Amino acid sequence: MTDALELKRRLAEAQADLAIFVRKHAGRLLRLESAEDLAQGIHARALERAGSYRHRGREQFLAWMYAVARTHLADRHHYWGAMRRRPSSLLRLVGDSQTGAGGLEPAATATGPSTFAARRELVSLVGQALSLLREQDRNLVRWLGDGVPMKEQAGRLGLSPDAAESASRRALERFRKAYRLVAPGI
Repeated sequence: MTDALELKRRLAEAQADLAIFVRKHAGRLLRLESAEDLAQGIHARALERAGSYRHRGREQFLAWMYAVARTHLADRHHYWGAMRRRPSSLLRLVGDSQTGAGGLEPAATATGPSTFAARRELVSLVGQALSLLREQDRNLVRWLGDGVPMKEQAGRLGLSPDAAESASRRALERFRKAYRLVAPGI
């Protein structure tokens, strides 16, 4: 049996162990992502790292899988932390460009549990919409939200400024469509 096939089999066998690990170590992530989604992300990351896996017994496998899981959970914490620090830039991008609807973000002066809950939900929806995009589109949308100049975006992508601008417009439209899919009533 090849290492990749063996790894898939071992991951399937350890699914219950991974679910327990995620519920124990994910913490606040579980308010933003389901344990099943996190476990699926860990599986995908483990399969990407199949080259570093060598089976040396169940205990060593679990240690390796938990190390991959810790890395994935840390990356997801970092991702959501960045989203919380600058959600308004991405929330403005999902506004309808034709109607100019900009009521997506709660007023900056409003405070309280309902405002924080609404903002957390909007940030979660933006994250879900971003996750539906291809990596290049995700990067373009983030760069737009961060105000990265088009010339710099073009350099990062290895494109001409005109091509980068076209790609950016298409990515933004895909992002808006993805947002409407995950948040149809908003």
